[in-house]
Amino acid sequence: MFVARLDAAPREMVQDPHFEHGFQLLAPAPGRAVVTGVLAGWKSGPPRWKLAQWSSRHPLATNAAQATGEILVYSNAAKSVVLHRRAKTGEVELMLAVAGSVEYDGKARRANEAWVHLLAEQTFTNPPALVEVERLELVFEARLLYSRKVTTPDYNPSLHAAQFLMYFTVQNLNRQSSGYGKYLWFGVPIYDDRELHPKGHQAPDTGTGMFIYNPPAAAYTQGTLHEGGWVKFEADILPLMCEGLRAAWKRGFLTESTNFSDYRITGMNVGWEVPGIFDVSAVLRGLSLKAGLKAEPSRVGIRGGSSDSPH
Repeated sequence: MFVARLDAAPREMVQDPHFEHGFQLLAPAPGRAVVTGVLAGWKSGPPRWKLAQWSSRHPLATNAAQATGEILVYSNAAKSVVLHRRAKTGEVELMLAVAGSVEYDGKARRANEAWVHLLAEQTFTNPPALVEVERLELVFEARLLYSRKVTTPDYNPSLHAAQFLMYFTVQNLNRQSSGYGKYLWFGVPIYDDRELHPKGHQAPDTGTGMFIYNPPAAAYTQGTLHEGGWVKFEADILPLMCEGLRAAWKRGFLTESTNFSDYRITGMNVGWEVPGIFDVSAVLRGLSLKAGLKAEPSRVGIRGGSSDSPH
């Protein structure tokens, strides 16, 4: 049980939402997050973001920057990362592009083969438990610049696609729980080449063994990136995350704890997953995730094992 009164100022969960400190660049081999260098931003200090390029055959180099005023570009033949800072507002647009035609060299991947990712990701600092939160307000805008498919004789839309996605990890951080460290992948489908309005999706993740829960895009917006303009995504994602945990428990995942007080939002990623031969580019701006914290947790809510949902 928690009191209904909220703290006056919601807490921003996303660190450096304008990407001004740049990125730690990760090696492309999946399985271990090996930092190979830094893609510098405009501000000094350690980056809050990492840039993952899982399974890429053409990794970015840290010395590949091109700077023109308020624009920073890191690119090679297979991918591009562009930061564009608007002089009047200070807002930064992040552009991520993948050239699948280069990455796959014209050969469609087969089932069970890895696919190319280009993701900005970060771990949140001191995240609150779900039961400590009244609302989780997610807001951002996205725009598709282009999506061009290279069709091969063995093209299969169930294997070969291009998706621009956002994921949050909802993790059990109770060290006394046998499920400590296990997590839910909670997704926001931003763009899918196969659907104007991506549908919901629930399934085990073959890579991590964790459960994926994606509400449909309609939970966040009525727009579609297929039309080429800016689309605003906005929702209180707390009740959706609670639904995701319930769905995971029902399917036999994370059952070591069905106590919402054990779960916290520990991090996020956003960007491209390109399992098909697509050349794609999209822009993100205005990213925010604000937690409206409840004023005073009771002893029951934190330590007494209450399994009541925040919603």
